[in-house]
Amino acid sequence: MARSARLVWVLCLAIGTCTHVASLIKCGWCSVGIPVASAVFWNSLAVLDPLAAVVLFVRPRAGVMLTMVIMVADVAHNVWAVTALGAMVWPVVAQAAFLAFALATAPAIWRAWPAPNPGRGPASP
Repeated sequence: MARSARLVWVLCLAIGTCTHVASLIKCGWCSVGIPVASAVFWNSLAVLDPLAAVVLFVRPRAGVMLTMVIMVADVAHNVWAVTALGAMVWPVVAQAAFLAFALATAPAIWRAWPAPNPGRGPASP
């Protein structure tokens, strides 16, 4: 179950990466009418999402923590964006659903990959 859940996480992070890269290509670094801090956060996810996906394979426990931080911040930011800026609602619903799935499956992923022993490389069952 942990392997399947981790693959779903990676798939969702890949979708997020594509969304953020497409936004960068279409709108550039700072869209008109969007606060600069919001644009910087949104665009940083074009790097952070794929980084989390890679870390989920190299160091699964660190990947769990990084993904959780990204998703909690992303959902919180986007709930604010919906209310303050009139952003689209459906992407936030999808992100919140992924966050709920991640919260539900994080313990299984965490337990499936014990912390690596120093000097022995990453743990992978």
